[in-house]
This record gives sequence, structure tokens and C-alpha cells, in this order.
Amino acid sequence: MFCPRCGHEIKNNQKFCINCGYEIAKDIDDNSIYKKSYYKQPIKKEISINWTNIINIFNKTFIAIFVLLIGFIGFKVLENYTFNHNFNNDRGKYEAYMEDPSSIPELTQPESLQDLVKNLKDVQNFLVLYLKYSDESTEEKAKVFDNYRKQLLKIETYSNDNLLKEDIKNSIPQTKKEFKKCAEHYNRELAPVGLKIVSDTAYAKYHLKEDYRFTYKKFGSYVPSDMKSYLYLRAKHKDEFLENGGYLATTPKEMNKRISDYEKFLTHNSEFSNINEVKDYLYVYTFGYIFANDRQEMKAIRHNTFRKWDKKFIKQNKSSKLVPIFSKMVTSANGISANQFDNLYPYEYEKMLESIRPVNGELDDIFIDLRKDLIKELSNVGYKYVYSQTEGMWTPFNDASKITKDSLLLADNGQGGFDVYNNKFKKTNQTINLDANTQVILKRGQLLIYNPQCLQISKIEYSYGNFSTKILSSKEIRTYFPDILIINVDNIGNSPVQVTKTTEKQTYMLISHAGSNFEGYSINSDIPVIKGELSNIFTISGTDPVNVQWISTTPDSKQYFITFISDIPEQVNVENKDNKDSQQNTNQETKKE
Repeated sequence: MFCPRCGHEIKNNQKFCINCGYEIAKDIDDNSIYKKSYYKQPIKKEISINWTNIINIFNKTFIAIFVLLIGFIGFKVLENYTFNHNFNNDRGKYEAYMEDPSSIPELTQPESLQDLVKNLKDVQNFLVLYLKYSDESTEEKAKVFDNYRKQLLKIETYSNDNLLKEDIKNSIPQTKKEFKKCAEHYNRELAPVGLKIVSDTAYAKYHLKEDYRFTYKKFGSYVPSDMKSYLYLRAKHKDEFLENGGYLATTPKEMNKRISDYEKFLTHNSEFSNINEVKDYLYVYTFGYIFANDRQEMKAIRHNTFRKWDKKFIKQNKSSKLVPIFSKMVTSANGISANQFDNLYPYEYEKMLESIRPVNGELDDIFIDLRKDLIKELSNVGYKYVYSQTEGMWTPFNDASKITKDSLLLADNGQGGFDVYNNKFKKTNQTINLDANTQVILKRGQLLIYNPQCLQISKIEYSYGNFSTKILSSKEIRTYFPDILIINVDNIGNSPVQVTKTTEKQTYMLISHAGSNFEGYSINSDIPVIKGELSNIFTISGTDPVNVQWISTTPDSKQYFITFISDIPEQVNVENKDNKDSQQNTNQETKKE
């Protein structure tokens, strides 16, 4: 055996270690020596299976899996219910718009950035509902969506010279770092409607820009497949490719991919409705990449880098019509000129997107045609006339009527008058009341009202936000009826009045500025009398004297014998006492019964 302390060999009879003096006998007596690590033997344990524990574990596992399964099924049911609930809610919202077309939002000219965001958000939300639930044809939906995109191009013209004028720190940045802070401020507010701001040639000048990712995410599922692919393409290559100074804001690798993707889309979607837009973008990307200042000055990107990716473009796009341009860039040490580029460029294009850029920034109502069609289909409102506040002119209402923001509409209210509607076809609180049997006519862009009972003509005028009627004088009537001689019947008395008929065929109009009651009169003649567009207008032909009898059918009215004589030496003017400047005279003899 050995000493447990120092390991020295110990004979069997020794009680102490002769090397270190450790007492061996004590360890032997209490058997503690066998407890030392170097005396320990592997412990053999008997394996016993506790089936109760195993069953408990199995039960707990089964219950956990069952609970997870029930939870998953419940989640799917809830998700499906939520989807259907939202679907029903959205459809309900859309149907509510269809029942009340005047509630359809209109894209209006903004006065502030906050107005633009709120208005545009309402328009976008309705546009989704329209594209999703409308029963109109795919072509009609595509027209509406395309009109929306045209308005976005107009919105992109808004800059810090007009709409973006908030008084914030670094609102007029001078460096890229300052512009970044300015962009962060605006983009937080613009993100919900898919807009952002980008800088122009100088950082102090910036304007709004469409966020292509937002447009694809919000509308991509509801537009035709080719438009969806195009929106995805724009979202994929969303970043501006040039920065201030004409240097590339992205890598030559990305530019090669962008040009390749746009050309492939152009090749495979030749019938795409917005194909000119694709052509323009392809031209701009190709031209900008070939003539980027990095390539010209070789400062930011080495010449070999451009040559490397130009070669890869040729290799990866062997069927591309742009290969001659890239081959020229690879083989020519000095590059190519702009004229050479235009000669080699294979696609028709409108330079610098001029074909799709708006003429001005005036926003149009996207849903005006939809709103007008709904009004015609869903109501019995009889729209008759449209008034333009800007032009001060009236036009008949029909399918071709152009309804603008300042338009007002008159609709027959079924009670002899008109109700006034705004440009959204929403009824206002204004009403134009007319007397019974009145006749409304449109003359030279003005709306006139003829009252046959009192022989008066009035004009509907608009001032200070309200409509009113004004009785016209003889001079004003001639503006609308220039070839008619006016007879003021208020001047007819007991004595004969001579009127001259100087032409073979003459048209007359009977007018009473005093507004007397002439209800039930009729005009008779011994030769044919041609009635005009109004009951007080008549035409007489012939050079011989003509007897015209104007007989009232009411007991208290007057009866007149009006004689027209073709040749009278002296002409007596019997025009309206308020209008003595009559151009022609009429020979009239009256007889009171």
C-alpha cells in the first residue's frame, strides 16, 4: 500500500509513514482510505423504469401539442373572420360611396402640405375600394388609375418654392448632411401617402417625389398584370440614379441591371398602355449611365470598373438592342458623343420624359366621370344646365358636359323651379323658384326666363354665392334677340298708333315692362302668322297691309286690332318709353273694346 499523503510505499505492519509521518492506522480503521479519489471504483447503478413518470411526461406533451393545435386552428378561424369582416366592411364602405356619389373624395389643389396629405390619403383609400370592388371594365379602371398617376406627376412639381415652406431648422439646406435632416422631417409626414422629398441640382432646392414602393404595395394587387409588373419594376429600382453634379448615386452593377430590366419589360410588353413612359425611362437611364460624370472624369469610379460591367452587360444581354452602345463604350477609349449615342440608340423616345410630364401643377378631380355616371344611374334628378363661375356662362347638361371645380348645376325639382347642385353633384340649400308656365331658354351662354302671363323676360344671375333673377329692359333683350322688333304693349292706348313694316318679312316681340296680366291672349291675322320660339314672338310676311288681331280670352283683358301698313311717309316711334333708341318703327292701331 502507499501513503495517502505523500504516496510513499508502506509495509503492511507500519502504522506511520516513515517518509512524512502520516498515521496510517487511523485511515485503515475507519476505512476512509477507500474514500480517496484514487481508490474509487465505478458505481454500478441498477436501472429501473418509472412508468408513471413516463406516462405523465407523455400526457403533458400531448396536452401541449393539443393546445398548440387548437390555438393554431383558432388563429386561422379568427384570421379568416377578421378578413371577411374587413372585406365586408370595405365593401360596405364602397357601397356607401356608390349610394351617395357626392361623398366620393375629390383631389383638390392644396393650400398646405397637411391639406395635401389628408386629401391624398382619402383619394387613395377610395381608389383602392374602387379598383377592388367596382364592376366597371378593366379598361375603365385602368383609365382611372392612370389619371391618378398623372396627378402624382403634377404633385411632384411642388417644391420648397411653393408648398414646402415650413419654418423648420435647416429648411434651406446647403449640404447633403443638412438636406438629410430636412428630408427626415418631411418624410415622416409624407410616408403615409407614398411621397418623399428629393433634392434638385442644389440641396437648397428640393421637391416632392413619388415613393414607388408605396404605389406598388398599395395598388399592385388591384391593377392589370402588366401594370403590376411595371409598378414592381419601378419599386425594385426605386433609388435616384444620379446625384448633384451628375455623378452616379448607385453602382454601375445596379445601373446595368436596371437598364436590362427596363429593356426586357419593353420587349415583352409591347402592348402596355404606358409603353411610352417605359421608353422614356429606359432612355434616361441609358443616357445618364453612359454620360455620368464618374465615367467622364474617372474620379469616383475607375474606368476599368465601367468597362468590366459594360462587358458583362454585353455577355448577359446578347439579344439586347443596346449592345452596340455598350460595345462602343468598351472599345472606344474616349467614349462616344451625344450625337453618336442618339444615332445608335434603337428605341423611339421622348427626351427627358417630356411625353409624360404635366403641363402645369393644377390638380384634376380623378373621379369626376365616375361621380357623374353614378348620379345619372342612381337618381331621378333631372340636370338641365351647368354654370361656370369662372366664365360666367351656362351650357346644357349632357354626357359631354365638363364639370370643373367651379361648376354649379341646375336640376328640375319637379315644382316648376330648379335645385342647385355643386360640382360633386351634391345638393346645396339654394333653390330657384319660377312662376307657373314660365319657359327657360339658353341664349348666348346666358339663361333667360320668359313669363307668358306678364310678357317679361328675365335673366338668371349669379353673385356673391347666390342665384337671382333680373327683369331685362328692351335694350338688354335686343342683345339676345338682335333681329326682332320689340313692341311694348304698355304703350298701347285708345288712340291709333302707326307702325311701319319696312321689309317683306319681319319678326316682332310683345313685351310688357309693367308686368300686366295678359294671360290667355292669342294672335290672329288675315294672312299666316308664323309663331316664334316664345309665345310672344311672331313673324309676318308680305308687303300688303296686314290686319292682326290680338284678342284676350279673359273678360277683364283687352282686345287689340294691330294694323301693319307697308308704306307710310312718316314713321312714328312707339318703342318703350324707357327705351327711345329703337332702330325700327312699327305701325300699330289699337282699338279698345
